Order: sequence, then C-alpha cells, then structure tokens
Amino acid sequence: MNVKILVCCHKLDIWASDSPYVPIHVGKELHPELDLKMQEDNAGDSISNKNDSYCELTGMYWAWKNLKNVDVIGLCHYRRYFDFHRQCKWPYPITSFTTSQFKLLDFSIPQSVVDRILKGGIVVPRSVIYPIPLFYDYASCHIGSDMRIIQQIIEEKGDAKFINAFEDVMFRNNKLIHYNMFIMKWDDFNNYCNWLFPILKEAEKRIDISHYNVIQKRIWGYMAERLMNVWLYAEKKNLLFYPVIWINNNSSNMETRIKYLCRTLRYNLINKLATLQLTFKTK
Repeated sequence: MNVKILVCCHKLDIWASDSPYVPIHVGKELHPELDLKMQEDNAGDSISNKNDSYCELTGMYWAWKNLKNVDVIGLCHYRRYFDFHRQCKWPYPITSFTTSQFKLLDFSIPQSVVDRILKGGIVVPRSVIYPIPLFYDYASCHIGSDMRIIQQIIEEKGDAKFINAFEDVMFRNNKLIHYNMFIMKWDDFNNYCNWLFPILKEAEKRIDISHYNVIQKRIWGYMAERLMNVWLYAEKKNLLFYPVIWINNNSSNMETRIKYLCRTLRYNLINKLATLQLTFKTK
C-alpha cells in the first residue's frame, strides 16, 4: 500500500517528514536560490512558476502529473495537519500549537482511517460555519465577479450535476471546508484534478490579476477551496471530518477563538445591513 501525504513548504521551518509525509517545496521556480533539501515542485510537468496565484495547488499539480503507483494521496501544509488522535480542542475546527510542542504531536494516520479511505471515504478538515452563503462570504473578502466567471465556466461545460452543485454550495450553503487539505484514493484525486485544473486554466484567460495585491493574487488557491466543496458535493462523497493542527507561534488558542468570533460578528453585521437595505427598498 503506497500512501503519500504532501507537506507543502515554502521556507525553512519545521515540518513532518516521516512516512507517509512527503515535504515538497512549492514555488521553487520562483525562488531557485532557496534550497530546502526536499522534493521540488518544478521537476517534470509543473506549474511551479504560478505559485504566487496557485498557492499549494502547484504541489498538488506536481503530484498529479509526476507521482506513479500511489494508492492514497493527501495534501497538508507545513503548519497545518490533520489530527487523528484527539489532540485538538473540541469543538473548534482548528487548534493552535507552538513549534516547541511540535515533537510532542502525533501526526500518524491510523490504519483504520486508511481502510475507510480505500472504501471511498475522503478525509477533509472540519467545516467552518459562516452566517451567510459562501458566495457572499467570498465576495465580502475577495472579488465577487471572479466567482461569477467560475460559475459561467462551469455552466458552459454543460454538466448539470456540477451546475446544480455550484448553486447549492455557493448560494444555499454556509459551511466551508478550508485549506485545500484532503486525503483520498488516487482515482478520486485524478478525477478531481481532471475537473479542477481545466476550470482554473480557463479562468486564467478571462480574469486579469495583474493589478491585484499580494493577497488577492492568491485567487486560484482561494477558488480551489470553494471548488473542492462543489466537487465533493456533486460527487456525493463520504466525507471523514477531522480537526486541523495549526503550528503557529504568533497566536494562542484564545486569540484564534477571538478571531473566529470577530469574523462571525463582522459577517452578522454585513448580513443585517443587507437585510435593512432590502427592507427599505421594498417599502
């Protein structure tokens, strides 16, 4: 059984490297001077030079095009891992740990989880619940018209399953699986990549990001987070939800919880203002 879990890295730090974890330097083509002494995403068929806008997807693309004879494939980040051993604080979807705690954490994947994946289950992070549908959440943080273009591309492809899934997930749902993290069978991964990357490639032709700031230029990473939710919903996959370990020296768990609270309050305010505006318009 060949299991590979990519650990996306872009700078010197601490990361999981014991099997089945495979550290990969994402964006290597943009930083040839940096040698992290690990697999690099610019070897073979790659989109490493697009890392500024594709984020961890350049590592995902590299795995899709270059790995062979893999049964189970996953993706996490050097600062984010799935917690299979109840180390996180319930019920939060993510719990912060410091680098000094790193060696005390258990990142191993139980065989029972692998068995469930082989039967068709897909490991994903616990969903984050928003007070508004995902499209409006995206539009409040990014550029809503870009997501409309993604919707248009999906509609042009003509597959009713994905057209309906996009509408249900983006306009009638407020739960989001974050981080582009997953563990799944290779066949599922191959199907997902064959669906995802052509959509993003077409969107690149239609959306000019040359004037976007550094945050907004990460557009394809942000888009893929939403599109993974669409694909999982459309394919009716059996989802195995697990919390996320976050290696972070700059934020305590209390700070993390306060950030979630502030974000919820902000979205509640946006929602109430929109409701008030609609009320005035109908009078």
